[in-house]
Amino acid sequence: MEGTKENIQPVLAVEHKTKFIWSPKGMILALEIVLCLIAVICKAVSFGCYLWSPIIELVWAIIIFIVYGMDLQLQSLPWTDFFRAITGSLILFITSLVCINWVLEISGEVAGSIFGLMAAAVLGYDTYSILKHIKELKEQGRANVIFF
Repeated sequence: MEGTKENIQPVLAVEHKTKFIWSPKGMILALEIVLCLIAVICKAVSFGCYLWSPIIELVWAIIIFIVYGMDLQLQSLPWTDFFRAITGSLILFITSLVCINWVLEISGEVAGSIFGLMAAAVLGYDTYSILKHIKELKEQGRANVIFF
C-alpha cells in the first residue's frame, strides 16, 4: 500500500487548484468572462460601436481569475479587483446604453449591448461583494485601508 499515497496527491493538487472555480468569487468571475465574451462576439459580428470596452473587461477578468485561481496573496489585490469591477461596471453600463440608443437597427449590436448591460450588472454585484470583503478585512485588521 505504498503507492496509494502517491496516487492520491495528484488528485488533491488538482482538486486544490480547481476549488476556486466553484467558489462564489470564481463563479462571478466566470460569469463576467462569459458575458463579456458574448458581448465581444456580438459586437464584432455587427461591426458596432465601442468594441474595446467588453474586450478590456474580458482581459481584466481573465487576469484577476488567474491571480485568484493561483491563490497569490497580494496585499493590494482586493483594491485592484475593486477598482476593476467599479470602472468596468460604469464603462460597460454607459457604453452599452449609448450603443443601444445609437445603433438600434443592427440586431447584433443590440444583443451585444444587452449582454454588456448584464455584464455591468454582474460587475456591480462583484463591486458590492468586494467592498464587503474589504470591510471584513479592515475589521480584522488585515487590510491596508486607504479610503475608509
